[in-house]
Amino acid sequence: MTECVSPFVDDLVFKQSGGLQNTDDINCSCGCCLPCPQTNAFYKPDILDNGFFITDILKCISAGLALILAISYMVLPDKLQHPSNLIFFAAIATAIFGAAVAPSFPDPRKVQCAPDGVTTASSDNNTMCTVQGAWLLFGAISTVAWLSIVIVNLHLHTVWNSNWLSRRAWLSHILGWIVPAAFATIAVVTKSIGWNNSNMCMATAVTADVLLFIPLGVIMIPATFLHIATFGHIIKITLQAENSETVSHSTLSSGRAARISHRRHVMNAIRIQWRAAALALVISSSVLIYWSFYVVEATKTDMSWMSTWQLCIFTKQGNQEQCAERFAKGHVPDFIFMMIAEGLVSTTGLWIFLLFFKRSLMIEWKEYISGWVCCGGRRNRKKEEDQFYVI
Repeated sequence: MTECVSPFVDDLVFKQSGGLQNTDDINCSCGCCLPCPQTNAFYKPDILDNGFFITDILKCISAGLALILAISYMVLPDKLQHPSNLIFFAAIATAIFGAAVAPSFPDPRKVQCAPDGVTTASSDNNTMCTVQGAWLLFGAISTVAWLSIVIVNLHLHTVWNSNWLSRRAWLSHILGWIVPAAFATIAVVTKSIGWNNSNMCMATAVTADVLLFIPLGVIMIPATFLHIATFGHIIKITLQAENSETVSHSTLSSGRAARISHRRHVMNAIRIQWRAAALALVISSSVLIYWSFYVVEATKTDMSWMSTWQLCIFTKQGNQEQCAERFAKGHVPDFIFMMIAEGLVSTTGLWIFLLFFKRSLMIEWKEYISGWVCCGGRRNRKKEEDQFYVI
């Protein structure tokens, strides 16, 4: 074949070897190659690049907002004590997760593709892809772990009035940092990182379940059910409170007084449960939809349409968009589904910021800055009630 029709490009290795060798045996034939990333050829030109550029920007914004939240908890007084420090660690993990997009700027091809521009990136041919994939795995698992720890701690405080996690901080750090690092290390050692879709590398399609989705599910599902149990407890206590008579504390037995004290404690805790509910919704929806995307697309293994698509391109029966619409649609990942899945995980930091950067933090920043301006940071501040539990 003497002419390669767009989106195909000339196979330079084929020409240099006199037709004895291809740049890539999978994506090249007869002197023409389908350039990396190959999936771009099966959609309207530039639509994937533009869509993933938007989600990459969302990741950057999310990382920046999560970092602002982390700095706030690090700088402002009394924010690094339990349980407020859990928000700090969750914000750090979320910032790390969002910042994993950095190697994809300004040209995502440097992590999507091998140096030949045709072969897709893997641990064998692209070091930057390996680094980004490990970074992403660590950030994703760590983010879900710390946010789940926040939910579990809210459950313990609300239902059991317990600070169990404060006495076992080492357990939180193992789950939040060591476990994610272990999975990222396994992915690197076993060379299980490569490009699948979007502008980023992660675990390969074959290993994604074991290295990403199963760990996320093991961490997230119990936390979600605990939160459901928390709401059930709140509803029960609320109904009991509505049916109870107002009785003076002086006429109550000690047991009755204790129960009413606990009831008041739970009623106060209701004020923060909407944040935990939203947090659980963000985590579960992001993970489940992204995992569903992978499961659905993994079933599309029939490649018989490729020959008719190639014939459409090379015989010029239509342009790239027309041939894709006629022969590729239904056999490649749905664009809308892909953007929804990618968009949800890209906005995690944004949601965390909106949920936990409360008005009280802005007031504290104002006081902190004014204290430095007028008193060189020496203004005495009255320690406020734990803002983790007070909304």
